[in-house]
Amino acid sequence: MKITKSVYIFIVIILAAVAVQSTALHRFHTTMTRIDYNAEKKLYEISIQIFTHDLVPLLERRGGKRIDLEKSPDADNLILSYLNENFVLSDKNDRAKTLKWIGKEIDANSVRIYVETSSEETFEGYKLKNTLFFESQPEQINLVVCRYEGKKADLMFKVGDKVKEIAENKAAEK
Repeated sequence: MKITKSVYIFIVIILAAVAVQSTALHRFHTTMTRIDYNAEKKLYEISIQIFTHDLVPLLERRGGKRIDLEKSPDADNLILSYLNENFVLSDKNDRAKTLKWIGKEIDANSVRIYVETSSEETFEGYKLKNTLFFESQPEQINLVVCRYEGKKADLMFKVGDKVKEIAENKAAEK
């Protein structure tokens, strides 16, 4: 059987449509966090961006009821409780810093959560545990950017990672 050019084009279009549809159905499971040390205020200012399709089902399982991020009165407390268990910044003496809730911003697909914690010192020697969604998403990746004293540290957490030391990025050797 000989495949004509029009049949070939038709097959390519169908395969492309199937590929696009399967890609559209795939949901990414990633959090993106930025931690800035504010030396003047002696604060770590933390913003965590989380996809709504990951956060809401998790909060509903934990809370045992439907959660509306904007209307449920206990949504913020559920989020902060989850963060305190799975996003832990520890100082040089392995003491966990207490996170203080600042607020959240919600858009169509994600939630940006704002918390802070006080500290007299910068990240040098600090450790971070970031196991957000590891219990429910085997392909979860959590990205963290830390900025302090003109320095930057990038961390990536995958399922199985527990705690990582925050260390300044070093330029690649030539």
